[in-house]
Amino acid sequence: MKFYIMKKLYYSMLALFVLINTACEKDFLETQSPSELNEEFLFTAPNEVQKAIAGLYDKQYDLDRLLHYETEVVGSDSERHPENYASQGRHIPEGLFATEFNINDGNSATTWKECYQVISRANIILEGIEGNEQYQIDSKGGEPTEWTQLYGEALAARATAFKLLVRYYGDVPYFNYAIRTAGQADSIGLTSRDIIYDNEIAALKKAVPLMYRLGEAGVGAERYSGTYGDYLIGRLAFDAAGFQTRRTDFDYGNVNFEQKGKENATWQAKYVRRSDWQTYMNIAKEHYLKVVNNPGSARLIESDERGEGFDNPFQRNFQYLMDLEVSPESIFEGGYTRGKNSDFPYSFGRPSGGGGSNAYPPKNYGQARIYASFYYGDFMPNDKRRDVTACVTANSGAASERLMNFEPGSREKGGLAMNKLDEARFKDPYTLSQRQSGCNWQVVRMADVMLDLAYAAAATGDEATAKTYLTRVRSRAFSSEDQASMVTSYIAAMSGDDLLEGIAFERKLELAGEGKTRWDMTLYGTMPDRIKQLRDRQIAMVEGLKSNGYYTFPETGMTISNYVWTKFVNIKEDIDPSLNLLTAQTPDGITTADPRYPVLVPGWRGTSDLWTDYISTLSSDKVNLAIRGLYEYIDPDGPIAAALEADGYEKSPWGINMIENESQYTSDIFKGYPDSYYAAGEPPRYNRAIPFTTLAASKGLITQGYGHASE
Repeated sequence: MKFYIMKKLYYSMLALFVLINTACEKDFLETQSPSELNEEFLFTAPNEVQKAIAGLYDKQYDLDRLLHYETEVVGSDSERHPENYASQGRHIPEGLFATEFNINDGNSATTWKECYQVISRANIILEGIEGNEQYQIDSKGGEPTEWTQLYGEALAARATAFKLLVRYYGDVPYFNYAIRTAGQADSIGLTSRDIIYDNEIAALKKAVPLMYRLGEAGVGAERYSGTYGDYLIGRLAFDAAGFQTRRTDFDYGNVNFEQKGKENATWQAKYVRRSDWQTYMNIAKEHYLKVVNNPGSARLIESDERGEGFDNPFQRNFQYLMDLEVSPESIFEGGYTRGKNSDFPYSFGRPSGGGGSNAYPPKNYGQARIYASFYYGDFMPNDKRRDVTACVTANSGAASERLMNFEPGSREKGGLAMNKLDEARFKDPYTLSQRQSGCNWQVVRMADVMLDLAYAAAATGDEATAKTYLTRVRSRAFSSEDQASMVTSYIAAMSGDDLLEGIAFERKLELAGEGKTRWDMTLYGTMPDRIKQLRDRQIAMVEGLKSNGYYTFPETGMTISNYVWTKFVNIKEDIDPSLNLLTAQTPDGITTADPRYPVLVPGWRGTSDLWTDYISTLSSDKVNLAIRGLYEYIDPDGPIAAALEADGYEKSPWGINMIENESQYTSDIFKGYPDSYYAAGEPPRYNRAIPFTTLAASKGLITQGYGHASE
């Protein structure tokens, strides 16, 4: 059971904190008159303020869902979308604007508006708490209390919203005071992101020491804790230190910059970081250390208590989410309620071809996909994260496996998809309806923080700390037999820029499909380079498939082929009655000579044993897939293929479908940043447009940037 469900509290107390949407013409503000909210009553007791905070969380849980879905989790050098480029308008901003885009795009405009709703509501709550006499006493006491905790939660909500606004839009309107009338907003224009970062960091530094650490006083990972507050300071400082695309038609005051490439005169922008970036990186390091040294109840999961056959602490983290339990690795989770909502794993999990309801499992679209060059070319075959991160089979929706297909599309089509969440792997699978699994969104987890800390430490010259936390995260991905070669000597050989690149690479492996890599690429100043490298690898792979029928990635020795061979098997009767593919960690050292190989490699796939009654209606040999040829080339006209086909295997298309949809996997990748842009040193244009209603209502104080239209 989840130990704190903010949503339930919100739904029961909604009437006590209604904020209207129509009182202000500027859609970056939301105001109300005092008559619509009895603030004098609301701020008299912590339990009343808690009801208002619950309303903030209800908005906060979905705050980043739309643009996360549209760009962050499908627009990196590991993550991609499943459909044809031309089939979805959202591929234009994801691919860095090969063509112009509607500035009032629904997902972008909604995110803009909802971030400012959170900010406006948070400011009202903060002002109300500041006026309470008991809070004033508690804020000077040096120890957390109910009042100081609630104040910190409201402040963290505001800072989180501004963090997202800067990420997506750049320099945005900023206000850290309550606004109740439209007239109060008349003088608000754009504010430099540097001021926003500085102000929010300063406010959090005062508030966070007076917040409970995670697990204290009933504050769990579905609420903002002091642990999250230190993470948030670190995150804001890290962002402030990083490379971002900035406007050249905007005054950043006395801030100086280091520049990558050249300025783009057409849309007036440059790719830069602050010259004093190390100051901010040191702040990031300081507060990330506070997270790992004083985490409260949070921890990195470094062992798997489930026993033989599991042995995967990386997967254990995600299994907590699928068991509808808060993971001990979580710093913050967005809380969802079964039967009401949850895009997880519908959008970011293992796909299912089931219908919208009463299926095994119901439809899962599979928005987050994995590049084949990342899967085959970056993961070592003994990395325990590979099979948990990406899946080669989908759920059919009828309690059986179906081979993924590289034809563009959804569900089982669209190529390799995510496997960190799988409705078949739920402790209590929900088969009644799609998008209602109740699975939380794990927004921040300890491994994320540790790798950010490692990068900040390495960037500021503290390589010992960097290697300590890089080692802790990487160690759990390999067996004890592989530690010396895959962890100890691997990390020991790194220093300087190689260490920074190694940490960036580890984040890519660790966080694939979680929507973190695109922003990493941006902040590290490597987005142009990584786009070019990705496209070159994909092209080399497709050319190899066309010329030879296969391609072997030199970094890993793994081979992708045009075809694989598959057949349905009854693993309980014909292979091993103890096997459950769904929770199987592939045994170390297993080879193709082992009769279990076709069903154990790759691991972490299959269907739910809990669907026994339904499965019994299927033919016994139509549940699980045996697969050969995923990582080896089998000549379609050779003796191995002939033997497999004699044994009941069918030749199934694999890489050949990338050849038949070549542009999808090569030239359409980051279509708005072609090779000519890279050669010219152009800045990446990832920033979203400010909605027209905001521009129109600002009377010229807020202007559009980055070459986007103004109407």
